[in-house]
Amino acid sequence: MAKKQDEYESYESEEWSAEDNEWYQKAKEAAKALDERSPFSYDPGADPLYNSAKAQYVRLGKRAMEDTMGQAAGLSGGYASSYAQTQGSQAYDERLSRLTELLPDYYDRARSAYDKETASMRDALGTALGFYDKDYQAWLDRQSARERAEAAETKKDQWEREFAEDHERWEAEQEADAAGKARSDEKTNRSYAYRMAMLALQQGLPVSDELLAAAGIDKDYAETIRQYYYNLRH
Repeated sequence: MAKKQDEYESYESEEWSAEDNEWYQKAKEAAKALDERSPFSYDPGADPLYNSAKAQYVRLGKRAMEDTMGQAAGLSGGYASSYAQTQGSQAYDERLSRLTELLPDYYDRARSAYDKETASMRDALGTALGFYDKDYQAWLDRQSARERAEAAETKKDQWEREFAEDHERWEAEQEADAAGKARSDEKTNRSYAYRMAMLALQQGLPVSDELLAAAGIDKDYAETIRQYYYNLRH
């Protein structure tokens, strides 16, 4: 119990600070990165995959052009001609046109990579927010536990005070009852002694000093009463 109490007391000075939470900072960074992320755009000249394919198609185009021009020159007796150049140029263009046909595929690849990276950034933000919320909820739970412990301690202190007050009041009542009973007994005893003494004096019976004292009658007065009733009888 003491360990629990110490644990609750340690929470009293614990204040929540979002700025000091690592996940809060990561969430801010992730949100900023998403906010500043440029919209998707595609530039084939900046695409390494496209440029690699382009270089390969250019090489193939040049080879096709050379082969075509060589074949055309052979047909013309080994002399270059405008025909051979035209045929070579057409072979080159044909190769590069195939690359152009593949351009939408490279666009889709780039777009897919962009979307995937965006999704990863959003996941990172979601993860940071989730862990931040977890830390904050844990702090709230600790504060609730501390408040419950304080409430229980306050209730216990209140109960102890009320019990002490009730007990003190009960003791006072007991003392008052005892004093009242003693006074009542004293009055009852004196009344009983007085009746006994008066009856004895009226009848001319001997009355002890103790009974007279208990009845509150002094000896002279007792003798006067005795004589009075004696005279009445005779």
